Amino acid sequence: MPNMPDKPDTWAKIWLALSNPLWQGVIMSITVSLLRVMYDAKETSKRRIVFEALICGSLSLVASSLIEWMAWPSSLSVAAGGAIGFLGVTAIRELVTRFLGRKADAA
Repeated sequence: MPNMPDKPDTWAKIWLALSNPLWQGVIMSITVSLLRVMYDAKETSKRRIVFEALICGSLSLVASSLIEWMAWPSSLSVAAGGAIGFLGVTAIRELVTRFLGRKADAA
């Protein structure tokens, strides 16, 4: 049976990193996305399910950066991650495309 790593503070560093709201938002997004796709049962390809979850996690990282840039509370990252995971990649892509289309038409 393998022993613990030589550095005993490894688990403390991992715990500290995961207690950061940025990573909590990513984990929330991935979890909600996986649960949503499994609940809908429309997607059968495991590869597409994993990619959906990873893209939602990436979008959550982007949202966390935006939240930090806007000087909003970092705890909003978890809510943003949950919303992103719930909406999914396709719905977010449609929302952004519609928003950018309005901005381009107004310019």
